Amino acid sequence: MRLETGFIVAMLIMSSFSCSRKQHSIYSPSLLMLEDSLDVIPEKSVRQILETDTSSLRGADKAFYYFLLVKAQLTSDASELLLDKSDVALSHFTKQKDSARLCQLHFFLGKIYSGRYAFLRANASYSQAERFAEKDSGMMFAIKVGEAYIYRFKMMHDMEEKCLEHALDIASEMKDSTLMAEALHELAELRISEKNYTEAGQRLCKALSILPQKEFSARAEYNKDLSRVCLAMNRPDSALFYIDIALQNDHSDEFELTCNVLKGNICLKMNRLKDAERLFLKNIEKLPLKEKQDVYYKMAQLKKEEKDFQAASEYAERSIRCRDSLEANNKAGYISNLNAFQEHERQQRRIANMNTKISEQEISYYRLAILLSLMLCLGISIVLRIKQAKKKVEVSLKEKEQDMVRLQNNQWETEVKYLQEKHNREAIQIESLNQNVEYYKRLNALTVPILMKSQNSQGAMHLKKEEWDIIIQNTDACFNDFTFRLKEAYPQLTLEEVRFACLLKMEFSLSLLSEIYHIAKGSISRKKMRLKEKMQIENMTLDDFIKQF
Repeated sequence: MRLETGFIVAMLIMSSFSCSRKQHSIYSPSLLMLEDSLDVIPEKSVRQILETDTSSLRGADKAFYYFLLVKAQLTSDASELLLDKSDVALSHFTKQKDSARLCQLHFFLGKIYSGRYAFLRANASYSQAERFAEKDSGMMFAIKVGEAYIYRFKMMHDMEEKCLEHALDIASEMKDSTLMAEALHELAELRISEKNYTEAGQRLCKALSILPQKEFSARAEYNKDLSRVCLAMNRPDSALFYIDIALQNDHSDEFELTCNVLKGNICLKMNRLKDAERLFLKNIEKLPLKEKQDVYYKMAQLKKEEKDFQAASEYAERSIRCRDSLEANNKAGYISNLNAFQEHERQQRRIANMNTKISEQEISYYRLAILLSLMLCLGISIVLRIKQAKKKVEVSLKEKEQDMVRLQNNQWETEVKYLQEKHNREAIQIESLNQNVEYYKRLNALTVPILMKSQNSQGAMHLKKEEWDIIIQNTDACFNDFTFRLKEAYPQLTLEEVRFACLLKMEFSLSLLSEIYHIAKGSISRKKMRLKEKMQIENMTLDDFIKQF
């Protein structure tokens, strides 16, 4: 009894040791201070991050440094900020199971990719951030607004509205009037893009009514957009009123520049040409290329109306030069981003392969530990049974001279124990079969969500190579290397036919198979018949053969 108790205690200690998690790495206090200062004094903090000597940083601090580098990318256009270093931070936070920083990092990457028009990668990053956000309502709000921006660029207004309505619901649950006003402002921008100016104006007025008075910058922006709406609705007097209010709330030079352009358009609508010209040309050199091109174009049109063709020609030439410069900058930026994203994609694949190998090694380790534990249990059990049997033999030798009744009783007890052991073995076999059935159910439960995730908005499925690989790996794990045995027995089968056989092995319905291959159920049946003929199966159906294989 003491031996069994000691064995159980030893096994518990081994299990707790093997399953224990690593403690979270403690980051350098100076890096933690830099993280806090990034939100307060971003320019100074970015400079300090770039000047940090990374050669002295250990593994955890280096990963955290790359996290700060990505965060700094949101507040700086410095070319030194290398986006591909984010993979090191992602790998580290994943090992540490730090969901909060994983959420932040994926969100930062989503904003950076979105700003570089890499919307597929941005959408994927936002999805990952949402997976780690858990109950962080503020982060969920920011993620939904970021996803809405992507859908706006893609002209998918229904999806954009859905994301913004979700963001508005989150802000309402938080009872945060600033976030509610921001969501209403984004919905107004959606209505402006749809040229539904009446509803856009209503959204902006509601946003201004609930926005706290201390939010001067936001109030200025909302009033400026309300002025744009009034101008689009041919109400220049109201537009001029709201743009003046906007200028009272925000006195920054950059905001005043954009307001002057809008105010110039209002003056054009009111036929106040001199005021429009004065506002257009005020600090025009400080405008971005895009807005500068529009201003020069409008000045060319204005001078053309005034019959000053020479000035009109000069402004037209300036507009063309701005357009050419803008196109050249965009082209260079697109090429640079494309090269960066290709390199990042290659690194992501390498990291994914590395993580897969590490996971496989860990699984092999745990399987080996479990197997050794079972063998140890079995060995101890056999030793105990041998000792018990030896004691029984010794007792039986001492009791030879006893009467026949006791001998018969001992024989009966031995038979009962044998039947009990037989019953126990049968119960173990039944439990093993039940575990196999349960594993099969779990496999389907894992595989079906993978397929559902690949549905697009019309319900069609488009499985990628990585998802097919997951299905094949799961099938091999459950059914004793099914694909390897199938390829050895039927080397003439193609990869597509092996994938189809995996789906049949998991007993997917005809309707689900037809959705995966985008063909009718009758075509799936014909596909089965062709595969049966190719494999030369006789006297049974293809489904029965696959089940038994």
